[in-house]
Amino acid sequence: MKNSVKIAIQAGMIVVAVVLAFLIYRSIMQPVHFNRDVDARKAVLVQQMKDIRKVQQEYKKAYGCYLPSGDSLVTFLREGQVPYVKMIGTVPDSLTEEEAVAKGIVSRETFTENAFAVLFPEHAGEKDAFLSKLLKVPFNESGKMIEMESGFISKSGYQVPVFEAKVPYEYLLEGLNEQLVTNKVAQEKTYNRYPGIKVGSLTEAITEGNWE
Repeated sequence: MKNSVKIAIQAGMIVVAVVLAFLIYRSIMQPVHFNRDVDARKAVLVQQMKDIRKVQQEYKKAYGCYLPSGDSLVTFLREGQVPYVKMIGTVPDSLTEEEAVAKGIVSRETFTENAFAVLFPEHAGEKDAFLSKLLKVPFNESGKMIEMESGFISKSGYQVPVFEAKVPYEYLLEGLNEQLVTNKVAQEKTYNRYPGIKVGSLTEAITEGNWE
């Protein structure tokens, strides 16, 4: 009888030890897995932000301002036209391009073409799929969209166009450990940083992303 009780106690202690070991392991690995998931999600969103910046910069180059919203950006890619310069002729090896133009051997001509075709030729066969995902926050099951605005700021007596696109971490990290998400947001605010991913600014004439 005593042996049976002793064996039961030992078995119970083993179970407790295993459970404690598992809990300790989980507490150690949870932040590791969280950071891995954060990095994976950020990589997808950052690429979308780079694509949005690419469109905005092309639009500004052609029209002198930035697109004001996500809807206008998608419409521009679907229906808008952008100018591009094409070289007509062949530049001899003995001349630079400028010299060949000056001598009339080659010429530059400006054409217009659909914005999407010019900016994203590598996605030519998946235009609708690409555009349908461009402004959606990845990994977000609530259907949240990338927030985008544009405007002008006064700088040295001039009105300078600006734009900003952003996604808070609460949207990007939806479904992950809520406490760890809260901690990450609080940490960014402590350092006066935007708690999420953004590109551009409505208060500065910059087009950098906060991941750069």
